[in-house]
Amino acid sequence: MTWLLKAVTGVWLLQLAWRFKRALAVSAVAVFAIAAYGWAGLVLLVVGPPLLALLWRWVHPWSYWRFVGWLVARHRLRTTYGLRWAEVMQSCGLHRPIPGRPGEFTTPRLVRVTDSPVGDVLHVRLLTGQEPGDFERQAAELAHALGAPAVRVTSAGPGLVELTLVERDVLADAVELHDVEAVTDLRAVRFAVGEDGSWRTRDYANIAAEVGGGVPGSGKTAGETSLACGLIQNPAVQYVVIDGKGGEDWSWIAPRAAAYTNEDEDLDVVLELVESVHRLMRARLKTQKTQRGRANFWDLPLDPAHPAVFLVVDEVQTFTDQKGMDKDTKAVAATITARLSALVKKGRSAGVITRLLTQKPTSDAIPTAIRDNASVRTAWRVLSDDAAEAILGPVVRGSAVTPVDIPVSMPGVAVVADAGGQLERVRFPYVDEHTAEQIATRTAELRRDLADLTGPVPAEDATADESASEQEATA
Repeated sequence: MTWLLKAVTGVWLLQLAWRFKRALAVSAVAVFAIAAYGWAGLVLLVVGPPLLALLWRWVHPWSYWRFVGWLVARHRLRTTYGLRWAEVMQSCGLHRPIPGRPGEFTTPRLVRVTDSPVGDVLHVRLLTGQEPGDFERQAAELAHALGAPAVRVTSAGPGLVELTLVERDVLADAVELHDVEAVTDLRAVRFAVGEDGSWRTRDYANIAAEVGGGVPGSGKTAGETSLACGLIQNPAVQYVVIDGKGGEDWSWIAPRAAAYTNEDEDLDVVLELVESVHRLMRARLKTQKTQRGRANFWDLPLDPAHPAVFLVVDEVQTFTDQKGMDKDTKAVAATITARLSALVKKGRSAGVITRLLTQKPTSDAIPTAIRDNASVRTAWRVLSDDAAEAILGPVVRGSAVTPVDIPVSMPGVAVVADAGGQLERVRFPYVDEHTAEQIATRTAELRRDLADLTGPVPAEDATADESASEQEATA
């Protein structure tokens, strides 16, 4: 009876027209063009859109390619994925039977498809009772069913997941910068590119310290160079650099650094520099509320007169690993380690960020008391699980993402923790030494001497520091 009713009422004709609506629309426009303008109108109709597209692409390429990407994504939604969606969900066990209707089932809804640097992203609305973990457990099956090398599952909000079809490894290609944008907001500092092709940012207002490590040639110093090149262009940032390698990897920053040394043998020189930063921290903690109105540096507006101070100690094991040192040198090394530990624990409220880097990631190079208080940890390529744990902590033991797996051919790739605490791979950009030198030279007028920042130390603090130093030397 249903078919007879459709035939009588003409509903079948409407359904047929809707099915071929695009072809009918194009035909109607062609007929109108011929009727109104003759064959010239048809020629204009055929030639006009491509010419307009070329003009659009030339005038505003960003919006043009975004529109093209949207069209391609809509096409792939309806054809590549939409036609097989129910079959894929059923084969991966992500469907649900419909109560009271034997043999019928419902599936999560494919809402839309978008493009990303690594591949298509499928935006999916979950069924009631499902969670992102259901899709994570079936990631391998989804990859095979969708014809992708891998599928990455991320939660996109309540009841939503995003399935990223990883067709390309964006981290396989080096990210080389011929200039570096100035950092204007220390709460959103770009530092590396993630696996989805997007830049990762870091909030330094909530960071007291970072530890990082990797074998020689893993891209550790190059990654730190690119980060520093952006930060030193901010007049409210000062850099203090101690290069324990004793070479010239950091010599480019000398014109801009508040203090710089590449001394790797005379530990007294290094101690004096660390003591200066420690005194600055103590002075700020003691006087900041009285002088500026707030006890926490990050509750105050950034001011070049009261800059954030980044202390970078590269190859920190030169000063903290006491193996092979004589008694006097061990005493100095112990004091350096104690001061660094204090900076790591207390520096955030004073606007002092300590960054400790090493190519020997062990508990001797970076004591666990320092590592566990460092809120940011970066591991470039290392050779063992123990070395990875020395940098990232025990969390790396149970993670599928590990710096041990980073190939030698991919310097600059590292493992960091994202905002949710999960480990992920990123790639630090590369900035050549000549470019870094140019940036440091053109921003040299922003440099302030470390001694000018420290100012007078309260008498009780000076006495306490001298007493602590004597106790550490005796020990």
